[in-house]
Amino acid sequence: MTDAARAELFAALAELARRYPHWRVGQLVANVAGWADAEVWDAEDKQLLDAARAHLGEAAEAEADWRRAAERDPALNKGGGLDL
Repeated sequence: MTDAARAELFAALAELARRYPHWRVGQLVANVAGWADAEVWDAEDKQLLDAARAHLGEAAEAEADWRRAAERDPALNKGGGLDL
């Protein structure tokens, strides 16, 4: 993996850490490895990067969908967010 690609992996991990501040670092890496369908110790850097990017993309799409729904139905904004 090139230095640039390695920096991208660490940037993606940093973004995931911001998204999931309650996760420990080991938990974060283990979850990303799971998304890559790999064991932590067997995961290649590219697999981790691809899995992190895919998850961040899916999360961004879900947020955008929720925002569009909230714009159409202001009742979804009660309480400041989606209550499950």
